Amino acid sequence: MDTSPSSIDSSSPTPAPWSLRHARLTRRELFMLGTGSVIASFFIGAGDISVATSMGAKFGFRLWWTYFVLGIAGWALIDMSVRYFLQFGKTPMTIFKEVHPVFSAYMFLAVVVCALFGSFSQWNACAMVITGFVPGLPIEASGALAALLALLFLFMGVYKRLEHFFVAGLIALMVCLFVSAWLAGFDWKEAAWGLVPNSPREDWKPLFMSNAGSMINAWLILIYPYTMIERGWFTRDLQGKVNILHRARLDYAWGILAAGVVALPLMAAAAGVARPLGILPRDYMDLSVLLEPVAGTACTYLFLIGLFLAAWTAGVGWWLCGAYALLDLVNLPIKMDTRPMRICLILFFIPSTLLLVLRINPIKQILIFAAFLAVVTPLIALVMLYRTTRPDMGYFRWTLRSPKGLALIAVDLFAVCLSVYLGWFEIAKLFAPR
Repeated sequence: MDTSPSSIDSSSPTPAPWSLRHARLTRRELFMLGTGSVIASFFIGAGDISVATSMGAKFGFRLWWTYFVLGIAGWALIDMSVRYFLQFGKTPMTIFKEVHPVFSAYMFLAVVVCALFGSFSQWNACAMVITGFVPGLPIEASGALAALLALLFLFMGVYKRLEHFFVAGLIALMVCLFVSAWLAGFDWKEAAWGLVPNSPREDWKPLFMSNAGSMINAWLILIYPYTMIERGWFTRDLQGKVNILHRARLDYAWGILAAGVVALPLMAAAAGVARPLGILPRDYMDLSVLLEPVAGTACTYLFLIGLFLAAWTAGVGWWLCGAYALLDLVNLPIKMDTRPMRICLILFFIPSTLLLVLRINPIKQILIFAAFLAVVTPLIALVMLYRTTRPDMGYFRWTLRSPKGLALIAVDLFAVCLSVYLGWFEIAKLFAPR
């Protein structure tokens, strides 16, 4: 990324908002999707697998379009946090710390709850896969083993190594799931029709709400600037900021797109083997059991390997984001290779593995947790919208004087309004007494 000073210096007048052209990316920069793959881990975890499997079993491919509509909102929320970071050199958590102390307390509780239960659900999924291969191993021991492996991996403390691993892991899980779906057999033409927005006659809104909790994720607003700090993606030069923003937008767009792409083979597998029998999988292993008589042992193994990779990388992502956020709240250095980071990770490791003893139904737990995320996100989105629309955003502020400015206003409002509508109105209906 070229962030060297350009002809625009600090003494010259600030150009009109969104008037500068970004530098052209080299081929190497274009295919460096490391941080985007880390972001993808939040989308492609046990939650995405549960929701996509349930969608496929009930509706086939008819709700595939929801990933991309919700993905636009998720992209806009991340974009607000990146614009704020580039303008001020501060993380989005700074906004909550500066507004009022009560927001800091709220964010602390939200970070702890989400990091613990978000990671627990992933270790639970990993445990079920491990016991599928080694039936005699208890769930608690299997989940703790997966969590310990994640802890040791993060203790290596090298961010670039983490990115490389996530890129390889994302490619591997995609290959596993697509080959598994191909062995099970599915209609590509029918899948393509799933990109057309529609609403099935049956009750599909609960699944849509759960998917919204995963795709419009409050923590994605926070984590991307942390990865930019690790990468050194910041400059005081305006043209350099424009170049970085362009590069970053492609990066997290890839992370969001990957969630929709991975959902396809999951829907296909469920539509092919569960839907004809009228079976709605109760957990991750139900679908793997159904795949074997239809497509063979190899199909089942590939599905389980893909599931493990998705859940394990998501567990790593939840811990990483939680630790970054806690370090930020107490004004400690945001780096993987620090002692405070390792202490935070240990504090997440112990309770998230102890929760495995409860043996909570994974599908129900994921749906409830996704609903919780959907409720939390609107507040964070509204605060971000308030802060990023103020005049001191300079070049990155809202404007009605250019097509880019109008498009930005439209996508920001869409993201915030959708998160508020789904998180505070539609979710409330699901839990209202009848």
